[in-house]
Amino acid sequence: MDENLTKAELKAHLLKSMTDFNTLVESLDKQEFERQPGGKWSAGQDLKHLVKSNRIFGLVFSLPLFLLNFMYGKANRPSRSLSALKMKYAEKANNSGLQAPGYLKPGNIYFEEKEVWIRKHNASVAYLLQCLDRYSESDLDENTMGHPLFGKVTAREMFMSIFMHIFHHQAILLKKLGKSA
Repeated sequence: MDENLTKAELKAHLLKSMTDFNTLVESLDKQEFERQPGGKWSAGQDLKHLVKSNRIFGLVFSLPLFLLNFMYGKANRPSRSLSALKMKYAEKANNSGLQAPGYLKPGNIYFEEKEVWIRKHNASVAYLLQCLDRYSESDLDENTMGHPLFGKVTAREMFMSIFMHIFHHQAILLKKLGKSA
C-alpha cells in the first residue's frame, strides 16, 4: 500500500533533492552553467528559480496555522500519496503549459555567482525544514494552502511538491546537458 510520507521521510526527500541538484550544479563549468539551449533557462537560472520558489513556499509555511485555515480552510480529504502526487505532477508539469510567474523568473545569473546561489538554495531548504518542524503529523494532513499547479493541497502534499519541483528541474537540467539521471 502506498502510504503518505512521514515528517522524517519528507525531510529526507527534501534534503536529497537539494543535495542532488546542488551537486550537479557544482560540477558544471562556466559554459555549462550559463548556456541557455534553445532559449531555455540556464542551469544557473534553474538554481535561482528554485531559491525564489522555496522562499515563497517558506513564506506560506511561516504563516500561523489559524491564518492558513482562515485563507484556505481545513482539508476535506486525506493527503494524496507520493505516487499519486507524482502522477498528477507529471501530468500537470508536462501538459499544462504553465510557466513560472514573473516574480519567479530568474533573470540573468553568471558563473561567478554560482556558489552564492548554491548557499542561498541550501538556506532556503534549511528554512523549509525548520517550517516543517512546526507541523505535527496531523497538522500536515489537516491544513491546506494554495499551490500554483494543483490548487488547494494539504501541507504534506505541498512539502512533497517542493522536492518534486527540485527533482523536476534536475531532470530538465540533465536533459539540457545531455546526461542521464
